[in-house]
Amino acid sequence: MEFLFTIGKLISIYIVALLVVRFMGKRALGQLSLFDLVIMAGIGDVIIVVGMEKQVSFIKGVLILLVLGGFELFFSMLSYRSKLMANLLEGKPTLLVNDGIMIEENMAREHISRSDLRQELRQQGVVKISQVSKAVLEACGKISVIVKEDEEEPTVNGQLIAELAKIRKELTEIKEKLTPRES
Repeated sequence: MEFLFTIGKLISIYIVALLVVRFMGKRALGQLSLFDLVIMAGIGDVIIVVGMEKQVSFIKGVLILLVLGGFELFFSMLSYRSKLMANLLEGKPTLLVNDGIMIEENMAREHISRSDLRQELRQQGVVKISQVSKAVLEACGKISVIVKEDEEEPTVNGQLIAELAKIRKELTEIKEKLTPRES
């Protein structure tokens, strides 16, 4: 009987946790900031403790979940209204690439190696670093890439056509020099 009570308590606190996370809004379900991650870890811990520990009542667990959800809402509203609080709670984005040039100082500060950055660029369909207008490490840890507008890079066919035109011009000049002129 005690086992069924524990299972019921765990399922109930899990459902309450889902409702609290849903109440916190879609922002909590997207890319997590450091603060969001701490709140979500706290919610997970509450679920386990309330579900498994006999000393912690179901009502206490619900209250703790509501307090954690309230913290999330309060701090998200605070960061929405204050840029300073947003920077403190969520962090600031960091520019990693500007106009095709890696910013080594920023990469070192954020502990991002060249190979890590290249891997992320490849995953986003970028072959050469020169194709990148900007690459930004967002506060949530995701790298956003803005690719340069299509520049007219010479293609192999374009290069061959240009070389052929150059050869034709040179041949014409040689023919003119070799052909006797009538005076």
